[in-house]
Amino acid sequence: MKIVLKIKIFIVFTFFTACNIINPAEKIPTYIMIDSLSVLPTVSATHGSVSHKITDVWAYYNFQLLGAFELPAKIPVFAEGKGQLQLVAGIWDNGLSGTRAKYPFFQVDTFTFNANPTSNIHYVPKFKYRTADTPKISYYIEDFEQGNGFVALNGDTTLVKTSAANEVFEGNWSAKLELNTANPTGESITSEEYMPPPNKDCYIELNYKSDVNFDIRTQVYHIGTTVLTDVMSLKAKENWTKVYIRFTGFTSSFQYGKFKFIIKSALPEGTTSANLLIDNFKIIYYN
Repeated sequence: MKIVLKIKIFIVFTFFTACNIINPAEKIPTYIMIDSLSVLPTVSATHGSVSHKITDVWAYYNFQLLGAFELPAKIPVFAEGKGQLQLVAGIWDNGLSGTRAKYPFFQVDTFTFNANPTSNIHYVPKFKYRTADTPKISYYIEDFEQGNGFVALNGDTTLVKTSAANEVFEGNWSAKLELNTANPTGESITSEEYMPPPNKDCYIELNYKSDVNFDIRTQVYHIGTTVLTDVMSLKAKENWTKVYIRFTGFTSSFQYGKFKFIIKSALPEGTTSANLLIDNFKIIYYN
C-alpha cells in the first residue's frame, strides 16, 4: 500500500513539474508610461523654433531595442534592478502615418530607473536639437521675423510677411500667400541656394495652415543644368500643423547640386479666395 502511495505521489509531482517546465511562470514587466513630451531649446539662434510633431518614441533598454511606440505610450520593460531607457523621437516622414521614422536631428533622451514589476513609472521625455558641431549639422532657418527669404518666381502673387494675430503661428511674423480671382496663382522661391551633401540625412521642416493644397518643389543647378522637380504636395489644413519632409533622396540623385526651394499653389476652381500661411521653414542636414 505504501509503495502504491509513493508511486501516486511521484506521478503527481512529476505531472506538476512537467507542467511548470512546459508552462513556466510568465515574467511581469515594469511599465514606463509616457503621456506627453517636450522639445527644449539648445541654441535657439541656430536651430530656430522648437515646435514639433513627435508622434512616437523608439525605446531601447540598456541599448537593446524594445520597439516603436505610438504616443501616449505604455512601454513594457522586462528587467530587474537599475537600468537605463534610451528614447529616440519618432515622426511621420513626409506627413504620412504609414512612414514612421526616427528623427535624426534630436538628441537621444535617457532615463535611469529601478525596475519594479507590476508598477507604472510615469516619465516625460525632453528632446533637444543636436548642436551644430556634434556631429556637424547645418541649419537654415526662415522664421520671417527679420526678413523674407522667399521671392516671386512665377504666377500672379508671392509669399509676403504678415503680422495679423490670426495669421501668425509664433513670434510676430509669418508668411502669407493670398490667392483670389484677381491673383489665382502664386509661386515663390528661396533667394538663397543650398548644397546638402549626398547620402546624408536632410529634411525640410515647416509649420503651415492653409485653405488650399500646395506643392513643395526644388530648383537644382546640377552639372551645368537647372532642373525643376516636385518634392511633395501638402493638403489644406484648417489648423496649424507641422510637417517633416525627407529630402535625402534628392541630394543623392543630384549629388553636390545647388538647391533652391519653391512653394507653389493655385486657387481651386469654383473658389473666390484662399490663404496659405507658412512659418518656421527650415532646411537641416548633416555635413
